[in-house]
Amino acid sequence: MSDTRTQILDAAEKFIRRGGYNDCSFREIATAVGIKSASVHHHFPTKQDLAAAVALRYTENFLVILGQPLSAGATVKDEIARYCALFRSAFVAGGRACLCGILSNEAALLPELVKSEVAAFAQANVTWLGKLFADEEVETARRKARFIYSSMQGAIGASALNQDVRWLDDAAECIFRGVL
Repeated sequence: MSDTRTQILDAAEKFIRRGGYNDCSFREIATAVGIKSASVHHHFPTKQDLAAAVALRYTENFLVILGQPLSAGATVKDEIARYCALFRSAFVAGGRACLCGILSNEAALLPELVKSEVAAFAQANVTWLGKLFADEEVETARRKARFIYSSMQGAIGASALNQDVRWLDDAAECIFRGVL
């Protein structure tokens, strides 16, 4: 990936995390990167192409950090703790909600391409978490995975709103009590 393309994606992610899809303008991105607006359009013909690429990159990076579930002898409890810690560390590092969580709150207003990438993030999380419960009935595993994902998404949003990490800590504690 070219440096300019990466810089555009970084700037777009910053603007989306600050104010959602509608806070992401090609003009502001171009200014932030130090290029002309036409250069942004060269890499991403439309705003929806740009936002979808940001969400895809975010998903890919998140999944790389997660790695394969239950690898290296980890227990289900270890993996859930690691998953919750990932949301916590993301909040502590930036004080903001999850990029795809922000976009999912705007689902009714998003172009289908962007909504599809955001939905893919959620599904990738649920699939990863579901693998932790592979010994259980399929629907039970899905419910647990959806519960954990939605709890952490809600908690990171509440943490960002209140600028208080305890929302994430409380959610993680309740996940352990309710799921394990």
